[in-house]
Amino acid sequence: MKDLTGTRLGQYEIVERLGGGGMAVVYRAVQQPLGREVALKALSSELFQDEGFVKRFETEAKTLAKLDHPNILPIYDFEVLDGNAFLTMPLIRGGTLRDILNRGPMDALTAWRYLREIGDGLQHAHDAGIVHRDLKPTNVLIHTDGRAMLADFGLARGAGQPTHLTTIGLAIGTPGYMAPEQVMGHDVDKRADIYAMGALTFEMLTGRLPYVGANRMEVAYATVNTPIPSAVKLNANLPDELDQLLQKVLAKDPAQRPQTVRELLAQMARLPQRRTTAAGVAAATPVAASTSTGGVAVMPRPTTSSNGPDTTSMRVIQQSAPPGFHGSPPPTPTAAGASTIRTLELMGVRPARARGRFILNSHFSNFVHIARTVTGDRWPEVAYAAGLVQYIEQDAPHDDQLSSPVESLSRLNEAFETIFGPEAEDMIRAWGRRATERWLADGRHGLGGARRFVPGRQRKLAGVVKNFTEAMDNVRGEHTHAWLQVDEHQFWLVNFSNMFALGRIKTVKSCYVWTSAIETILRWAGLANDWYVEEVECGSVTGTFDCAFAIRSAETI
Repeated sequence: MKDLTGTRLGQYEIVERLGGGGMAVVYRAVQQPLGREVALKALSSELFQDEGFVKRFETEAKTLAKLDHPNILPIYDFEVLDGNAFLTMPLIRGGTLRDILNRGPMDALTAWRYLREIGDGLQHAHDAGIVHRDLKPTNVLIHTDGRAMLADFGLARGAGQPTHLTTIGLAIGTPGYMAPEQVMGHDVDKRADIYAMGALTFEMLTGRLPYVGANRMEVAYATVNTPIPSAVKLNANLPDELDQLLQKVLAKDPAQRPQTVRELLAQMARLPQRRTTAAGVAAATPVAASTSTGGVAVMPRPTTSSNGPDTTSMRVIQQSAPPGFHGSPPPTPTAAGASTIRTLELMGVRPARARGRFILNSHFSNFVHIARTVTGDRWPEVAYAAGLVQYIEQDAPHDDQLSSPVESLSRLNEAFETIFGPEAEDMIRAWGRRATERWLADGRHGLGGARRFVPGRQRKLAGVVKNFTEAMDNVRGEHTHAWLQVDEHQFWLVNFSNMFALGRIKTVKSCYVWTSAIETILRWAGLANDWYVEEVECGSVTGTFDCAFAIRSAETI
């Protein structure tokens, strides 16, 4: 089609061609007189001649314009002008999911977050009666703030293809991600998108699509006729239960698949936290180091068994956007009984499911600075293990921008455990105490000035706990912390999506940073002699990453 670079369509000055295919070309344009850069997608001249398609395209654009979801690319405008039909949308500079996959396997936590965000966007669209029909990595844009954003909802549907093409789906979809019914040219519904979610999950976990071939027709034939392959055979680190789920999601018959994306995400969230042994018992060997598999929150653990040293147990980070980070279900009962956090929610604690992926730069910078101080000459080892090599010689930016990746602190916590082994608990407690002391001295925490509280007075402690949870909500930029006073002898703190626990599966309670931080707050407030802190439910143990801490009166000891 004709290159529109250097021309003007209405209020849009077209600056450069960004890419495109047989149906449309995307340009970078400047909207005048605002001077706003936008992405302009112009349809091919052949499709423009099809009045029915243009009308349908306009109808869908109007429908999409009504969607309001952080994981769906919005549409600014639709116009038919000077022999061109085009859409204008925000210009997203973070690339696509394909760009990320091309660089190699994704780390597990990031992979699961993207899948959850994609699913959240799809479910929102399905609720509005819109089916994507072409879900694939190139149609998942990555915002500069890290969000996955779905683009091109249904824009290829009914693309004026000749009726004699029995495999019409091949012209409007992408082999490998298309459901069998779509390949055969049948009418499709939201279950085709669910199939594409399965194909995308398979690819992120194994590094390849379920069905491959030398050309489009071979892939299409395999999609319809070849049995569903095993992801576990391609990546032995994956749990067998994931294969069982993918057998449903990639089923040839749409009726056998999960019927909603919400249902699919719920089933993904129930994947086992660890790969079970042949006897069906979850492995419980402590983690020496975590290894990204590029899949949905799967982390391998080398263990030793009677069969030899190569037995591998798995941990699956149970995150739904991620579970415990983006819309997690209530924690499942632990070995000691029903979930403490669920009980607290029933008692009035307002539940929270974090959606943000970033924390205040100043908070992150503080913990990096103290980590460098505490670890001394071993800091380079810790920084490399945490993937923070850029801070070996310098601190992170210390401002109040909400742009530090929240999982960075959990990786740093894990690095302490990996590098220091048996000494890790003491090192982490020192890390949390000194970082909290520096945070308090900085004076920007929102807790007020130096406090002189009467020891043991629960009224004073209530003020400290309340202000502390509000301050930590400010660090996250959203409600992820809650508190409850049960009686005069007991307060409870809940840290939903604990930033030091995310992605870390443990066999014992291990959120020493938070325990140490709360103890430091109590000392600062003059209350440490009469109250003690205990981690009651550890999200690293339950796999929810939601942690509960009790602040109990010393009188109860």
